[in-house]
Amino acid sequence: MHASQFVVVGSGLIALVISVILWPVVGYAITVVHEGGHALAASMMGGTVTSLTVGPGHNGETRAKGLGPLGAFVFLLGGYVGPSVFGAAGAMLLTRDHVRMVLWLSVFFLLLALLASANYVARAAIVLVGALIVLVIRRASDGQEVFFAYTWIWFLLFGGFGHVLVLQQVRSAGGDTMTDAYQLRRMTFLPASLFSGVFWLFSAAALVFGAVVMLHLYHPHLA
Repeated sequence: MHASQFVVVGSGLIALVISVILWPVVGYAITVVHEGGHALAASMMGGTVTSLTVGPGHNGETRAKGLGPLGAFVFLLGGYVGPSVFGAAGAMLLTRDHVRMVLWLSVFFLLLALLASANYVARAAIVLVGALIVLVIRRASDGQEVFFAYTWIWFLLFGGFGHVLVLQQVRSAGGDTMTDAYQLRRMTFLPASLFSGVFWLFSAAALVFGAVVMLHLYHPHLA
């Protein structure tokens, strides 16, 4: 089912409002996707994910073993780019009307995250998001399913950008010894602000790209 401009714009506005107003709650979903980005990066680099946790205040941690120096570098990059990568990929699928594929792939990746989850907060967040998506797949009409899928992808794009802004707020407050940017600084001896800036540029570019694609202003060529 092809989405109208009204659906694309309307779902984007709703996703933006949800991201801003309900961030203390829905931010946990972005944390799960962030940690999923770490897990996917570790797997792609030949590592093994040993645990995925989500804590209060949208904190999270993913641990992996079997990574060399390059693998560890990509692993650390994967978190903050994760929501934006998933969002941009989803936007490209939606523009080809692969609505069900977007939703089922989301469920699939959430199941993988659930298998690696190591605490109740992570499991609760994953199950709630996954259950909502499955409920839409099973109960929603075609039009409602399309609207939800676009809202979900917009949410990933807005959330990907928003949680980088949170990172920058944490860093500007001082005392950063835990973020991915800080860990990358320790690994490469490059300024943490450089990586924070790269995350910002990437998430902003992904948001613009996703918007342009979903609004049918650009048609990427998929194999």
